[in-house]
Amino acid sequence: MAAADPLPGVTRARHPLVEKILSGSAPEAIRVTAARGALPLPLQDLVYAQICLLHDELPQVVQAATESLAKITEESLLPILRDPGCEPVLVDHFVRSGRLSGDALEAAIAHPAIMDTTLESAAATGTEETLNLIVTNEVRIIKNPHLLETLRANPNLSADNRRRLQELERDFIGKEQLRVRPAPAPMAEPLPEAPPEGALAEGAAAGVEEPAAVDDAAPVMTEEEEAQYEEALKKTPIFQKIMKMNVAERVQLAMKGNAEERAILIRDTAKMVAHQVLKSPKISDSEVASFAKMRNIHEDMLRVIATRKDWTKAYSTVHALVRNPKTPAGLTIQFLPRLGNRDLKIVCGDKNIPELVRRQARNLFLIRTQPPKKMGKKAH
Repeated sequence: MAAADPLPGVTRARHPLVEKILSGSAPEAIRVTAARGALPLPLQDLVYAQICLLHDELPQVVQAATESLAKITEESLLPILRDPGCEPVLVDHFVRSGRLSGDALEAAIAHPAIMDTTLESAAATGTEETLNLIVTNEVRIIKNPHLLETLRANPNLSADNRRRLQELERDFIGKEQLRVRPAPAPMAEPLPEAPPEGALAEGAAAGVEEPAAVDDAAPVMTEEEEAQYEEALKKTPIFQKIMKMNVAERVQLAMKGNAEERAILIRDTAKMVAHQVLKSPKISDSEVASFAKMRNIHEDMLRVIATRKDWTKAYSTVHALVRNPKTPAGLTIQFLPRLGNRDLKIVCGDKNIPELVRRQARNLFLIRTQPPKKMGKKAH
């Protein structure tokens, strides 16, 4: 599903019959029954299946799903829209339908998993009631300036809301990125055992020029060092303050806070908070490099860092991603050619790193450092 960077919601398991419908393996009879709303499923799963069946290849299935969805009342939808695990596609369908009002509309617009494209659509065509609700979601407007412009273009936007948007833009949007103090540097880690002597050692003496590093890359913490750092962090006043906040307040702080606060929030167990840290306009390259070293943040955060070209220009960030065992191996391998020979050799012997990555690093090291084979004399 193509989505414009939705905030992550709480995932929930779908009914096996819904999974069969989504995979295309459900028989026609099951699809027709689901489209008519006669399948014995939890309401949220049934509604989700019906929305998916709007794109079915059989016209009778599409028609039945369309008619069933049109009959669902706002009272029935309200508990679904208030569920943190509600599917973004479901929220999108009913917001775009223009049918929602009152509590149901408020729950949909405020849902943490609502997609940017959904909000932009509502901002473009919504009533004053809809626009009032969107304007209160300041975090989403700050991270998506296009949403702000879409709101302004809607003639239904009130004068009071136009003033609020102007203040929001003045205070948070379009300002130069602040230079902030980087997160505390981790303790030095002893180099892991190097690969066996022999081919690697011989190659290292072959005189092959090593790629130049952009900057010095400090190694990642060991697990023990990171645990010690975590314990010390939990005793700080700022950590105690953050722990008293609810999720919505932590999301706001992730956007507006300082580097020290972001270094704590990137570890947040609520992924939407950690994601918001990486979207903060204040985040610096040195902070990103320090995040890439962390083994106790969610894999999704490392994936985001690894796919941002502006962040992976820094050698320190690339080095940290490769050395971090939690970085997905498929992303790690692409950075191996960026490492210098010394760091490649370290990766080869680091048993915390997946075997696939170590093997690729060893092959690359050998290619770089083995002397070229001498051609033998031809026999006459």
